[in-house]
Amino acid sequence: MSLEPTVEFWSHPDMPYVETRRACQSRICYKAHSHSTFSIGAVDLGQSCFSSRFSPEQIIESGSLVVIPAHIEHSCNPLPYQAWSYQMMHLNANWVEKLLEELCMDSSRSVQSGHFPQLKPQIIKTAHIYQAFSQLNLYLFNSKVSILAKEQHLIEVLTDILLPSFIWKDLDLPQYYQKHLNELINYLNVENECISLEDLSSEMGISRYAIIRLFKNNFGLTPHAYQLNKKVNQARELLKNGEQIIKVAHDLGFTDQSHFNRVFKAHAGVTPKQYQRN
Repeated sequence: MSLEPTVEFWSHPDMPYVETRRACQSRICYKAHSHSTFSIGAVDLGQSCFSSRFSPEQIIESGSLVVIPAHIEHSCNPLPYQAWSYQMMHLNANWVEKLLEELCMDSSRSVQSGHFPQLKPQIIKTAHIYQAFSQLNLYLFNSKVSILAKEQHLIEVLTDILLPSFIWKDLDLPQYYQKHLNELINYLNVENECISLEDLSSEMGISRYAIIRLFKNNFGLTPHAYQLNKKVNQARELLKNGEQIIKVAHDLGFTDQSHFNRVFKAHAGVTPKQYQRN
């Protein structure tokens, strides 16, 4: 008899730099998206297709770890007509950077959250790395373990096993119209409504084609997809802080709550209500 699909999250206000989830028998597919966090995923059962503009497409299976630096566009979806089980941990990028500095690793300069992707994603197929990550996740989900013990264990596993095992490679991004990128992102961060391609072109004084290329080259997303992705990441933080769903949808400029639900689920795999409840 097949298992019912389940998804659960763990986070805690005393450890705001980490959020983790585990999903069982999932068939949910995600739109291409990115996070402002440093993320680590693991495949427990089944197979998935990992896709990113910054990495060759790969089929990953049980025992594989996927390391996704901040702002890297990606999607990780089950194969057609199949289910898979997985874990996903999101770590504040600045918090990870401090850990790397404590380890005296030169690559710490590349983990700063900022607005732009800087490191290549990677896939690790090493049994003891997968097991260490899985055990860490079990520890975080264990309600009988104190927060202080969880914090110490998280730091210990990351600094002793996980972070030293990762391969740190800088992205080699094209320089096409690069001088306009900072101004463009700053403009979008000020505006709450989604800005049309025509308005962006008029504001920046460059062609619509140039803006699309600029976004695809640097973020792997179109300008519109980038703006929706940013709103979903903002929504996650607001929902974790207890904001009402209808207020979050309104404040972030969604047409209505139904539109917000559709966009959020396409990026996060669950509805805003499921996310907040978990």
